[in-house]
Amino acid sequence: MIRNRLCLLSFLTLILLAPAAATAQDSPATSKAEAELRESIRLYDEALLKADVAAAERLWAAEYVFINPRGERVSRAARLANLRESRTSFDSLAHAPEEEVIHVYLDGNMAVYTARLTIKGRYGGRAERGEFRALDIWIRRDGRWQKLASQLTPIRK
Repeated sequence: MIRNRLCLLSFLTLILLAPAAATAQDSPATSKAEAELRESIRLYDEALLKADVAAAERLWAAEYVFINPRGERVSRAARLANLRESRTSFDSLAHAPEEEVIHVYLDGNMAVYTARLTIKGRYGGRAERGEFRALDIWIRRDGRWQKLASQLTPIRK
């Protein structure tokens, strides 16, 4: 039920923002925002690989929510606890560059990022390994990018 609501909310958000995306994607502000976001994604991956709780706290917005590969809704507080207590850890995390897509909205202050990831690690104490589709919603606040929401879906072979 919650998963359906989140999917519906994400879909409606994208529909409402689509007209703005058509005109904003080619602007210099968009190019700058995309470059800054790519750097934040790199820092985010680094934080997860190093289990850097302080960096994760900076990169996850206060209202951040994660839908993990099992379809469970995980709050920011729970994700931080999982990272702090080593229930979430990563041996490897790789993006498939040819499948990364960034759409920037709201004058370069919001973005949707999709990618295919190859992950080897643990979420909430349970092993996760394989390829996943990732969907992340980012917002720029106080001059820095933060994740508002993310979802990871396993790619079944």
